[in-house]
Formats: sequence, structure tokens, C-alpha cells
Amino acid sequence: MALQITIQYHDRPVTYDVTTEEEGVYILRYSLPQARNTKDYIPVKLVIRRKGKIWVSDADIYPELVNALTQEICNFAVNHNSAA
Repeated sequence: MALQITIQYHDRPVTYDVTTEEEGVYILRYSLPQARNTKDYIPVKLVIRRKGKIWVSDADIYPELVNALTQEICNFAVNHNSAA
């Protein structure tokens, strides 16, 4: 089973498949088809680099998406550190 991350974006769950490109670099891919011209467009590819930098594949900036993703990663880290 592949690793996935699900976030809330525009009041709906959005799931990305997560793969490792190289050590410390993760690729997130959204696989559902969608029309580019809708206001609810979701970037298809995100890259998270070693120092916590998130790169979005599209030319537009998606601060709400990046914030939701960052929050979910922080929640995951807190929940797993407290469970250890």
C-alpha cells in the first residue's frame, strides 16, 4: 500500500499519493481528473524538499493548500511523537 495524505481544501477532502524521489524529497500527486478552468482546481503535483520547502507544480500560488498541508504534517508529527 502506498502512503497517502488527505487534507481539507475548499471544504472537501483531497488525497495525494506520496512517493520519495530521493532522500528528503517527497512527491505528492493528485490523481483525480479535473478541469483546469474551475475555481476549485487542485494542483496535481507538489514537492516537499528537505528543509520544509513546498513547491507547487502550477504557476499560481496556493497558500490555502500549502497551509492545510503544513497543518496536517504538523498534526501527524505531534500525534506520532506523543504516541512513541
